[in-house]
Amino acid sequence: MSRPSIIVVDQGTSSTKGFLFNESLKELHTDKIRHTVNRPRRGWVECDADEIFNACHTVMEQMAVEANTRSLTVAAVGMAFQRSTFLFWGKDDGKPQAPAMSWQDSRATGLVKNLSSESADIQRRTGIPLTGHFGGPKYLHSLREDNAIKRGIENGEFFFGSLSSFVTHRLTGSNTMDQSIAGRSLMMNISALDWDDHLLKLFEIKENCLPSIVPTCHNFGTVSIGKSEVPLLCVMGDQQASLIGQGRREKGDVAMNFGTSGSVLVNCGKEPVVVPSLLSNVLFSSKDSIHFLLEGTINSVASLFKWLEGYLGITHDDMNWESRCSGEQDGIMVPGLNGISAPYWTGEFETQFFGLDQKSEPNKVVRAAMESIGFLVYDICNVIEKEAKIELVDMVASGGSSRAPLLQFIADITGTNVSTTAAKDMTALGVARLVANSAFGTPLDSGPERLEQFRPGMAPELRDKKISAWRNALRKLSILKN
Repeated sequence: MSRPSIIVVDQGTSSTKGFLFNESLKELHTDKIRHTVNRPRRGWVECDADEIFNACHTVMEQMAVEANTRSLTVAAVGMAFQRSTFLFWGKDDGKPQAPAMSWQDSRATGLVKNLSSESADIQRRTGIPLTGHFGGPKYLHSLREDNAIKRGIENGEFFFGSLSSFVTHRLTGSNTMDQSIAGRSLMMNISALDWDDHLLKLFEIKENCLPSIVPTCHNFGTVSIGKSEVPLLCVMGDQQASLIGQGRREKGDVAMNFGTSGSVLVNCGKEPVVVPSLLSNVLFSSKDSIHFLLEGTINSVASLFKWLEGYLGITHDDMNWESRCSGEQDGIMVPGLNGISAPYWTGEFETQFFGLDQKSEPNKVVRAAMESIGFLVYDICNVIEKEAKIELVDMVASGGSSRAPLLQFIADITGTNVSTTAAKDMTALGVARLVANSAFGTPLDSGPERLEQFRPGMAPELRDKKISAWRNALRKLSILKN
């Protein structure tokens, strides 16, 4: 009799990855398919939902073929998704009605300014700030700007939901949205874990176009892979999955994840903690239990260095930002690409330099970009400690952009130890753990072995000088008000 295995899909901003795990959660095989992100105008960031659906199904098929060559049976599937990416699609044919609006997309920023009087109530209800990056504003913007979308919604022909909902609907026929991603819609009540009637009215949303909200660990239906029908047992946000993969499952545990974007995440236990300027959300859930997190997001990490390639005229192969950041510099860069999310929540703006310009030595500009990510981590951690009263003793980092210079700078600027772990793909491992728990009763363990540790080493005078320069730059741009 063949041994069971698990297929995991990690659907990210620039690629979709497939993973094959055995029942002991050893990663056996992986592959990925890259896809495009389009920027048709400033503040607009879009992706092709059909392209992403096809990539998800293809990597599943690839993993199933690999499982067969190893005489393994695919027992279950789990999926992690980029969050805050929303679209409209046909109820009958599953066809996208327009490009999906990426989590990076800020086209609805102008619209939310007119709703600013509602911002405190919205955060109280949802746990997240009012911003154009989330689902409700994107829905309302589309309804007002696209007559075809408006007619389809009025006629009950279209669904609106997250990219995860679109893909799972196409895969299983069931239209659902898990709680961890529904939290990014700006429409789910964080206490009731269901659509909030007041917010649906505020964003002019008809509930019959929305998916049903379900736990992250749930039987979403079956997926046709090869000649088999395999249960889909977990769908969740990618950053939440990384926290589970890192083994940060106790209240107060902190982790960071850096890829195209970045995040600082804190396990808040079984009760939500709502802090202005940060995001309170579901970490993971089942029909029997629910766990929450507090999160600060950073919109541009790898995407910032990609932007620098064009700005500085450096080819992708020559960027090598890890080695370019080995030196020191005194300037400040405030990245406007995709806007700044936590803890300031701006729309997209022109990237600004202080003490640097396009004629500066390229490595110094790249180093300043890297430091801007560290400064935002510092600002997020400062809010966590002061507002949530959570002491940051150590942090664990994962993701493809968790490079040594960045992690050392974060340790220096926050005064906190930062570690990496032995396992590479924390998001996929987190989903695999939850699927194995659902399918086989496998306990959630304490996480992979710690590897490199970065300890604070910057002189206090230099640290204070850098933080002061960063905050002065934010004040000059009216991002920081005090």
